[in-house]
Amino acid sequence: MSEVIIVGVDGNERAERAADRAAQLARATDAALHVVCAYVREQTAQITVGDGTHSVSVAEESADIASRTAARLAEVVPTVTSAAVHGRPADALLEEAERLDASLIVVGNKRLHSIARVLGSVPAAVAHHAACDVYIVNTNES
Repeated sequence: MSEVIIVGVDGNERAERAADRAAQLARATDAALHVVCAYVREQTAQITVGDGTHSVSVAEESADIASRTAARLAEVVPTVTSAAVHGRPADALLEEAERLDASLIVVGNKRLHSIARVLGSVPAAVAHHAACDVYIVNTNES
């Protein structure tokens, strides 16, 4: 079985930078890449646009975010999968890594807000609890 790298995305530019780095690592190591978008609540909203009402699901939107990122990264990595996972982001990444026996989890850092807060809660939780290696990408703008 080949190596698997997990990366978390949420639709923002910083997460996409982390996903780009994960794709580079996957390509360099001939690993598969699994893109995860976590969602905390299972809820659906009705949105009226023009003359029509549409149902929007948080789970479906999360799956779409992961799928779009995976499709974009398929140009870099031959084997890319995606999933929306119910749970807090750190927990979702850790669970997917365990389920897929991943060798690496890639997460983005958060901008330094104070001397005491070097990492955001997701990268800190993943780094403290992962059963595999963790790569923390500097996603701050240069």
